Amino acid sequence: MKKIIGLGVMLLILGVAFQNYQESLLTGANAPEEIPFEDFEGIEFNEELTALNIDIPFYTQAPHANWDYPWQEACEEASVLLVANAFNEMNLGLEDYNTELLRLVDWEMETFGAYEHTTVEQTVQMITENYGLQTVVHTDPNFESIQEIINNGNLIVAPFAGKLLENPNFRNGGPIYHMLVIKGYDAEKKQVVTHDVGTRNGENFVYSWENIELSLHDWHDDDILLGSAQFIEVIRP
Repeated sequence: MKKIIGLGVMLLILGVAFQNYQESLLTGANAPEEIPFEDFEGIEFNEELTALNIDIPFYTQAPHANWDYPWQEACEEASVLLVANAFNEMNLGLEDYNTELLRLVDWEMETFGAYEHTTVEQTVQMITENYGLQTVVHTDPNFESIQEIINNGNLIVAPFAGKLLENPNFRNGGPIYHMLVIKGYDAEKKQVVTHDVGTRNGENFVYSWENIELSLHDWHDDDILLGSAQFIEVIRP
């Protein structure tokens, strides 16, 4: 009887450990502690600063967990909106966020004739014309670029070949094209902290810099892997 009880306890411990392991895969590595956005004034770039993570509100591209169209293709709009919500102090709740996201979809349809697969150039136009924020496009950025941008209190909207991103939350291997927000880094671990709008587990989701660098591609009509390695720095007002 004692052997049976002991075996049962062991199986229970193993089950809990396996569940915790699965949850760690879904939520990614631990992100550095967040600095409240309203308290962040920017930090001078230096090699001694090893980690930084700016705290901004998070919503997915499907705020009500409805992944039908247009939300299924709304990663660009959602990423832009996360940044604008923080920088312009819009203080959007869930319902207002969803309404504003759909307004951006309508704006794209009127402006570009489509809302799917918005390029870096089009995304810059979306940011400036809708929210009046200044941007800088970085081509072939390195890890130090991210450090300097985040240290200055700015945020990054970045495009990717989604199927190359190592995120176990994605279905069917991930989207062909994806955008997310980069908001922090860990220099010692060479990791990048994101708000990945493509999953409910995307808040403070951590990617390795190696994976970010490999996956970074603007949209290309023929082949996403032919898209240039660019991202958008959005300047804090």
